[in-house]
Amino acid sequence: MPLLNPEAQLKALSKIWGPQRPGYVFLPWISGNAKTKDQRRDSYREGRAFKWPREKAAILEHLKEHQNDELYFSVNLFSGKRRAEHQVLADRTLFADLDEVDPRMLDDQPTIAWESSPGRFQGVWIMASEKQGASLGGGLNHRLTSNIGADPSGWDSTQLLRVPGRPNFKFNYRPAEDQDNDNWGGVAGAGLLWASGPRYDWDDFEDLPEVASPEAVKAVDEDLLSSIDRHSVWGRVRLKVSSRIREMMGLKDIPAGTDRSDGAWEISRELADAGCSALEIVAVLRSTPWNKYAGRHDELKRLVLTASKAVNSKPAQQNIEEEATQKPGVTWLSQIVETPIPRPKWLVKDVWTIGGCGFISGAPKSYKSWLGLDLAVSVATGSSFLGEYPVPKPAPVLYLQEEDDLLLVMERLSYIVESKTPNLFWQGQITHTSGSQFQWSPPAAAIPMAMQVQTGFTSSDEGWQAWLDEQIVTHGFKLIVIDTLGTTAGDVDTDRSTILMERMLRPLKTLAKKHDAAISIIHHNKKNAGEGRAGNDMLGSIALHAWVDCAIYARSRDNSGVVQVEREAKLAPEMGFKLQVPFIYHDHKTGQRQLWDPVIIPHGVGEEQAAPTQNSSRNEDGTEQPRRKGGDAIASKLRHMGRGPFTLDDLKERLDQSLSTIISQLEKGIENGTIEKVGERYAAIR
Repeated sequence: MPLLNPEAQLKALSKIWGPQRPGYVFLPWISGNAKTKDQRRDSYREGRAFKWPREKAAILEHLKEHQNDELYFSVNLFSGKRRAEHQVLADRTLFADLDEVDPRMLDDQPTIAWESSPGRFQGVWIMASEKQGASLGGGLNHRLTSNIGADPSGWDSTQLLRVPGRPNFKFNYRPAEDQDNDNWGGVAGAGLLWASGPRYDWDDFEDLPEVASPEAVKAVDEDLLSSIDRHSVWGRVRLKVSSRIREMMGLKDIPAGTDRSDGAWEISRELADAGCSALEIVAVLRSTPWNKYAGRHDELKRLVLTASKAVNSKPAQQNIEEEATQKPGVTWLSQIVETPIPRPKWLVKDVWTIGGCGFISGAPKSYKSWLGLDLAVSVATGSSFLGEYPVPKPAPVLYLQEEDDLLLVMERLSYIVESKTPNLFWQGQITHTSGSQFQWSPPAAAIPMAMQVQTGFTSSDEGWQAWLDEQIVTHGFKLIVIDTLGTTAGDVDTDRSTILMERMLRPLKTLAKKHDAAISIIHHNKKNAGEGRAGNDMLGSIALHAWVDCAIYARSRDNSGVVQVEREAKLAPEMGFKLQVPFIYHDHKTGQRQLWDPVIIPHGVGEEQAAPTQNSSRNEDGTEQPRRKGGDAIASKLRHMGRGPFTLDDLKERLDQSLSTIISQLEKGIENGTIEKVGERYAAIR
């Protein structure tokens, strides 16, 4: 099939434009050496407008100058120097980006036809007269394109086609030996088919059927599209499409050499078969890498055309629903033992597995939300959970909070981060250098932790599940903390195990296993809990335990700062320990500040004998205050209560502890210098 030299290319263009028809024409180009889609996009140049036919010589020079580039031309002529629809002159042609439609098989063959790339074609039908508006939406050009099954986005007034008779320089056609050859001449399969086909009258095409939904093409705009929640649409249909489409939709980047047009069409067809409207298809497809029109001025129009054709096409031959629900056969034990089964690995050693799902559960004031935040910060920063359980490999974390407001969350987070990883604290770090000199250091790095606080996240909603799927893919989250089960369950009754499992727990576990992303849900205990295993305290425990891979169950001990923790993990034996939690406070007058620094009480050590936490309290200026042993917890509470001293009755009323416990703690505080007795009153030593 012959390639044309620049003079012959100009002759074919002259035939299409009309030798003496005055107007502006355009010949944009893409670098022939572009190797990736990003390079192709970045190297695209619209170029200047050429006045036809006065600048014929300049156009010939342009054709010669870009012999090794992808060169395109505007089929229509324009009244001004912009390739804009409102400046299109009267039509003299019909045209089509035929894709795989072979023009030799058409009843009404184009006047000029050429192969634009191997196995793909383009064509122009030249008319005996001019006609206004033939290439507008719903017009003859649109109807011709739809009727012959050509590219549904290749009919509009500003359309560009490849210059006839030129080679194709797309990188996926380049042979291996020419991968780095900047002088490669393009694929030889592209060339001119013919340039002397029949000419037509407009009446020859008047019987073409109307386009099914031209109104949808005209009416689409950003406001209309923004009313469609693409996550809800995808959540509704994702199990109705084939596993291949689900895999394609999950890609962040498309492999080199993959045809995006074919992929977009395949996705659109299955979405249409799954019951999506044209605009729903556009909403789902637009944000994927299969959208080759991203950033173009006519992006929405072209996407709607593809989607409309998909909706109005015949259903795919494959029965998608049958594929999705097809039951697997049996697998024999002899087959299973042939393949080693990998054991789960630890996200947090001895506490939570990679991809594991479960709960952090407890009664009010049992520090369950604090434990969830400690877990999140530990994984994000690589610091040990509770100062005891190491994180083998830090990873990004997503924290979803629907119960507490942002102010409370950030306050808790500040206590935790400044204690666990002060070098990453967003307010920086103040250190005492010498004498009265202090030095402020900015945070060493940003913590890879994303947050959504009171934004309406609903874990039982298919749209939010699709959103979560997308966020995990985009940002690589390896832990998702959801606080709480009750506030994110939506309309699902957490006491109805079947519905809870079907609509919420099973989809979340599917996401966890798909991405190796652990999910930890904060959950409340039922009333009057406290007997037997802590795991039995959870609301709806019968339904929830079947879902659990890992769990942390917490019970508080009368506001004493001691939390009984039971850890459950299918990979390891159950384990329990006591946690001494400090009374956290920040005295803005004195600058004194007690951070989150819980300490695990060793087995066999009583609560009163428990070692104090290892971290020091910090003043606002960054100086450290040494920790003392006995009485520290009650001294912290006294400081938090304000100016003292306080009587025993004051303390009993405000601390909600037994009088004997308060007296015991006060005596130890006096003995160790954290409490002073003033008459019959008590105060913390500052």
